[in-house]
Amino acid sequence: LHLLDGQRIRDQILEIMHRNHIKEVKGTWMEEWHQKLHNNTTPDDVPICEAYIAFLRSGGDNGVYWRHLADNGLSRERLESYDRAIRCEPEFFADKASAL
Repeated sequence: LHLLDGQRIRDQILEIMHRNHIKEVKGTWMEEWHQKLHNNTTPDDVPICEAYIAFLRSGGDNGVYWRHLADNGLSRERLESYDRAIRCEPEFFADKASAL
């Protein structure tokens, strides 16, 4: 990902969060990924995004999320190793899933 693409994606995530009344709260997956994108955009962000989309489409199955990451060479340890680590599990918002 190019730095400007990362900034654009970060801004769009913020717009989606605000439009759906998802608070920017520390200790949530969405906020951790948002901060990672802001501070350390990498090519890993593409499969992370794909894993989150797969998670949403599955109705909130964390196994689908982790399987997609593993299939793309990403482990929990890798996510936790970023300068802005992703430590939380994604949250499923049933009433907002289609908008995310």
